[in-house]
Amino acid sequence: MAVNVEADAAHIAPVFLAAPEDRSGAPPSPASPAQPDFGPAHPSNSAHNTPPDWPSAARRWLFGGNLVAKLGLLILFIGISFLLKYTAARVSVPIELRLTAIVLADLALLAWGWRIRERRASISLPVQGTALAVLMLVTFGAFRLYHLIPGALAFALLFVLTAFTCALAVLQNSQWLAIFGIAGGFAAPLLASSGGGSHIGLFSYYAVLNAGIFGLALLRSWRPLNLLGFAFTFVIGTAWGVLLYQPENYPSVQFFLILFFLYYVSIALGYARQQVLRLKHYVDGTLIFGTPMLAFGLQSALVRPLPFGVAYSALALGLFYLGLATLLGRRRDKYDLLADTFLALGIAFGTLAIPFALDGRWTSAAWALEGAGMVWVGLRQRQRLTWVFGLLVQVAAWLSFTGAVTGMAQSGELDANL
Repeated sequence: MAVNVEADAAHIAPVFLAAPEDRSGAPPSPASPAQPDFGPAHPSNSAHNTPPDWPSAARRWLFGGNLVAKLGLLILFIGISFLLKYTAARVSVPIELRLTAIVLADLALLAWGWRIRERRASISLPVQGTALAVLMLVTFGAFRLYHLIPGALAFALLFVLTAFTCALAVLQNSQWLAIFGIAGGFAAPLLASSGGGSHIGLFSYYAVLNAGIFGLALLRSWRPLNLLGFAFTFVIGTAWGVLLYQPENYPSVQFFLILFFLYYVSIALGYARQQVLRLKHYVDGTLIFGTPMLAFGLQSALVRPLPFGVAYSALALGLFYLGLATLLGRRRDKYDLLADTFLALGIAFGTLAIPFALDGRWTSAAWALEGAGMVWVGLRQRQRLTWVFGLLVQVAAWLSFTGAVTGMAQSGELDANL
């Protein structure tokens, strides 16, 4: 036993002898391995949990780089658009020669921008984007203002220009080039418009530009470009609908509304896919929630004259989002948040369809049944938000029933139906 105790003490002694040296805070000797410096706990956690400073990020994105060059190119683009209108009314030179001169000068500007891409990237990229936007402006003006080229050729050229813009942006990994080119393309109809023309040409052109944004969303996570296209598409579409829509335009307008809705649902999915590839799980809340809200608002105004048009639209949206949630639910390891978001949207629009289709009593019955089911599922799966939402639906069911039966005349009770 004495031998064993002495042997154990021989092993333990170095440990206890080293302890005071470690507690003293003296730096380790060069021969000893470097100790990892974990740093303070709170700053590292705050770096991961603190949300980004969006105003500062937006300010850096807007005013970063060569601001003078960006402003100058913006003024150049707007000036060319007004020059086209002014010369059309005041100058007797044939319009074909004027447009040809603008195109040749613009191609020279594009070539110069490409040539200096390695030395002066801060100037080269906005120059290339502006040159491509001017080409789109001239092409659209030749088709819409002066009727020099047929519609098929104009849209073929615009498609090539959009694809070329996206290819240059991806090749040089430049979000600014894509923003300048695509934004100029969206602004071209506004700057070249004479107040007339068919909406089919305008929305078809916007469909081409949105196809370019969708293609870029599959390759790059450029959220500002996605939001830019979303704003241009729905703001201009809403303005046109308020000012110029006529009932005879319903078939074509319905087609384009569905097309743009599908575009931005797909763009949001592409953005989420890029975040998954970067080992992040972000979703673009602006597009995820803004697209159905704006699209449903426009759809409601569009189908209001139709019997149960709003109800069928809400039901279709609910089924669409429930189908997306089901498809993404098969890959919950990557798209868990997105699947839950689509499921919530599907339930919300399905719930919203009921009061548009039924009277107050049937609405209260359907909501009471739905609320009870959601409370049961939420309690069974221990999902607080689910059963709380179910209780809110139950409250809404009682309010709907109370409002329906209050003041109902006996003569109308038997005739009241769906």
